[in-house]
Amino acid sequence: MAKDFSLRIKRLRKALGVTQHALAQKLGVLPWAVASWEQGRWEPSGEHYAHLAKLAPPDDAQFFLSKIGIDRQMLRSLSPEPQQVQSPEIRIYTTEDWKQGTEDRLRFQIQVPVLRDEAAAGTPREINERDVDSFIAVPSKFVPRGPAAYTGIYIRGDSMEPILSERFIVVVDHSSRDPLRLRGRMVAALVQDGVLVKWLARETRRDRIILHSQNSAYEDIVIESPETNPIIGDIVFWWGVQRG
Repeated sequence: MAKDFSLRIKRLRKALGVTQHALAQKLGVLPWAVASWEQGRWEPSGEHYAHLAKLAPPDDAQFFLSKIGIDRQMLRSLSPEPQQVQSPEIRIYTTEDWKQGTEDRLRFQIQVPVLRDEAAAGTPREINERDVDSFIAVPSKFVPRGPAAYTGIYIRGDSMEPILSERFIVVVDHSSRDPLRLRGRMVAALVQDGVLVKWLARETRRDRIILHSQNSAYEDIVIESPETNPIIGDIVFWWGVQRG
């Protein structure tokens, strides 16, 4: 029986009126990859689901995005239209504003600290976890493991464009660090004493970590035989306004 993603990809290709070879060119993959997806033998990586979403009509785009953990609620914060960005589900407070918050607000929302230092989407930069810039207030369903497991980080650079832009906030689940379980996901990784936000390649092994940028201008980062696990967490959602 064909898998759900294989039927969607085949339907998208036919709607676009292209061959497997032409779709592969649009996605930057080899034709055998598209054929394997349509046959259900191999599932697209997170970055390829994101590319498929950009080519698909709304319903199919939502399906492809759901495969990388983005639901309709999160999509509102990714819209370039300001009125949709002001979502009541996600609010940002400075440290002082948070201290002055009411008990009513705190009862229904959970705070995730956002660090002052930026995560380098292009080159590494050290993050000081004691230096909290602000807080994101979110419903508990967004942070099911409890607030202590999550940290927000600002994005710097363009290597994850067009998905992540400058000053987007990504939320990292520090309890999810197994590279084999996170293959195909967007992750935060410690590289050369700095934190990078990248896709974790499907080809990753415990002894060979491969970090891939969304922006094709950047080369893969390969970490051979790491002494310790460089993955510091899974990116569970992000917030920001797309430029365009």
